[in-house]
Order: sequence, then structure tokens, then C-alpha cells
Amino acid sequence: MLQLHLRMSRPGGHSTPNNDIDVITNALRPLISGLQQRLDSISTQFQNNTVTARDDMLQTRLRDGLRTLRPEIATDIDQRLAPLINGASTLQNEVITTNQRVAELRGLLETARNDVLDGRDTINRHVAQVLVRACQCYNAGCGLGFTRPFRVVPVVEADGSLQLPNAFGLPLLLNTRMISNLTDHELKQYLQIYGIQVEGDGQDRRERLTQLRAHIGYVPPDSISSYGVAICSLLMGVFSYIFVLFVAAVVSGRGPWLLISL
Repeated sequence: MLQLHLRMSRPGGHSTPNNDIDVITNALRPLISGLQQRLDSISTQFQNNTVTARDDMLQTRLRDGLRTLRPEIATDIDQRLAPLINGASTLQNEVITTNQRVAELRGLLETARNDVLDGRDTINRHVAQVLVRACQCYNAGCGLGFTRPFRVVPVVEADGSLQLPNAFGLPLLLNTRMISNLTDHELKQYLQIYGIQVEGDGQDRRERLTQLRAHIGYVPPDSISSYGVAICSLLMGVFSYIFVLFVAAVVSGRGPWLLISL
């Protein structure tokens, strides 16, 4: 085909070298172009096949490596976590035990607190009664209370605390006249706050005043044993006060010091 093309391009059968080269070049150009395209196609396909093969190979190796390493990683993680899990379990048990001990300690402290409060209230009530006795003993030697006014007898609350009668809106009783001048309502209030149980006719004002005077500590001057009663009451009050102080000192751990000081 190339020979036919060369012959047709040479009129009369004669041609110059340059013309022959051009003719050959023009004839080969389509063939070279086709070969170049095929080479490019082959090269691209080869590159694509090479990249794909490398990717597949890498993926296969990674997959096989992960399959091999996965059990080892899991085993290593389990081995590392085992001490932590055991430590957490031990710590949890210790926390539970500590909470139980704290609860027991809280119960013991609450019981001790209640005992202390009960003991304190009992001691306060005894001390309050001693103070009431002391006021009554003092008032027993005051006669009618005009020359020497009565000491105000405090009101003992349930917890052992003391209140003066004026805290309840009542007048202070400093002599027998003030007692006699109480209204029926004030007299009733005094009997209630002092916890006086009226013997006999509870509606008799004279009887109620007599009971109130007796609680204040008043002793009639014409009584034969008035001074004896006053002295005995005073001694009872003093001994009761010393006894309560001793009990309070024993509870607080200062009993020997109290005996030495006495």
C-alpha cells in the first residue's frame, strides 16, 4: 500500500529525495498516531491495573493483619483492664463497708446525743427544782414579805429551763398583799404555770390563795414551827443542790474535783 502511494506520488516515475521523505512522513503519520493512542491506552490501563492491584494488596494485607492483631489486642486490653476491674470492685466493697460503718456511727452518735440531751434535761430539771427550793426556803424567813420581799419563784419548763412569771404576763409576787390582790384569772394562771393541784374545793378562792402562798414558801408568823420549817427546808434545799451538783460533775467526769473543792 505504501509502495502504491509512493508510485502515485511520483509523476513520470521520477522524484526528489525531499519529496520522498515528505511522502513517507505523511504516510506514516496516521500509523504513528494510531500506535501512540494504543500505547497511551495500554499505559493508562496498566497504571490503573497497577494502582488497583496495589490497593487490593494493601487492603488484603491490612485485613489479614487486623484479623491477626484483633485477638491479641483484645487479650491485651482484657489483661490491662482486669486489675482495674478488680480494684474498682474492691473499692466499691470498701465504700459499702465504710457507708455501713458511717451509718452505725451516726446511729451511735444519735443515741449518745439523745442520752446527753435526756441527761441534760434531767439535770436541768433537778437544778431548777433546787433553785425553786432555795427561793421557797428564803421566802419562809421573810414573814409577810413587806420588810424583806419574797424571792420570785421561777417557773420550771418541761426541758428544765426557767421562766419568770412576768414572761406569762403575770405580776411578780413580792409579798402576801400582792398575792391577795391577784384577780381570779391571774390566780388561775399562777396555779397552772406552777402546776399546783388545789386540794379540797378547787373553786374556793381562799383555798387557792393558800395553796399559792405555800408554793411561794410563805409561812405564817404565828406558826409555832415556822422557823423550824424554814430551817429544815433550807437544809433540804442545800443538800439537794449539792447532790445535783455532784451528779452533774460525775456525768461530766469532774466528780473528784468537786469533792476536793467541797
